[in-house]
Amino acid sequence: MSILEKSKSFTLLIISDVNSKIRKYSLSNIIFRFLFVFVLLFITVVVFFVYNLVIAQQKLKDKVVEIERMEERINYEIISLENLTVKTKEIEAKTKILEKYLSQIEELDKMVRDITGKGGFEEKISIYNYDLNAAANPANLSSEIFYYITTMDQEQELDDIDMLLDALIMKVPDISIKLSEDKLNMENFIYEMEHTPDIWPTWGKITTLFCDGRAKVWRRGLHKGLDIANKTGTQILSSASGVVIFSGWHGGYGRKVIIFHGFGYTTVYAHLNSIYVNVGQEVEKGQKIGTMGNTGRSYGSHLHYEVYIEGIPVNPLEYLP
Repeated sequence: MSILEKSKSFTLLIISDVNSKIRKYSLSNIIFRFLFVFVLLFITVVVFFVYNLVIAQQKLKDKVVEIERMEERINYEIISLENLTVKTKEIEAKTKILEKYLSQIEELDKMVRDITGKGGFEEKISIYNYDLNAAANPANLSSEIFYYITTMDQEQELDDIDMLLDALIMKVPDISIKLSEDKLNMENFIYEMEHTPDIWPTWGKITTLFCDGRAKVWRRGLHKGLDIANKTGTQILSSASGVVIFSGWHGGYGRKVIIFHGFGYTTVYAHLNSIYVNVGQEVEKGQKIGTMGNTGRSYGSHLHYEVYIEGIPVNPLEYLP
């Protein structure tokens, strides 16, 4: 048997100094074992709590760091959104400026289509979509790094668009002046075309040519116009827009209408059966001005049609399709 098993108690002697009295304390074996186990458990519990406290402190520090990073990310996002908002508003304003000039281009294009029957802008505008992150694989990046790259790419794309709009807006004044000139020229061209006698005033059979087919340039005594025969009542149209300067009876011409078109053009419509326009009235190209007849010195129902340039009669066939 061991010493602890043989002894039923333990004696603890306490001596403070040589002259002091010795203090003696006795502990039974059971109490000693109880105290030993208690101290051991106490140390174990303290170590366990200290360990958990250290782990908890470390986790708390990690959470604080994570929260600080989240705050930094939120602040970065707020600043980025503010920058994106400002850039977006700038782009919207610049886009409206360009839309104004694009509408002028569309208007000019419509005018070209109306005149030529062909489009000025038949090809559609191609929109090129490009991804600045195409070479980057998001799976190989952390979510945070990918977030910042994505945000930076959005800002870069807006910067690229903004630079493109700036470059276009710098060219806008010159384009605007050129468009205005083109529009004015086109409007003038349209106006001149509307006032050029280039459509048939009626339909039927040509019975007499200009100059009676004997000369290209009119001389006194030659036929000054073109005779087109058809039945009485056939519609007579103005071959161009203009203003009526004569409407009534004129000797051998019978019922006659003269229209001044501007740009040096004047047209004459004679031997009419009826007249639908008055002096001073504005007429449009293709407008009905009367009907074919046999009035005046005529040998049958027909229209005598003359075209003058600066007061000189010219061959009407040169202006007819």
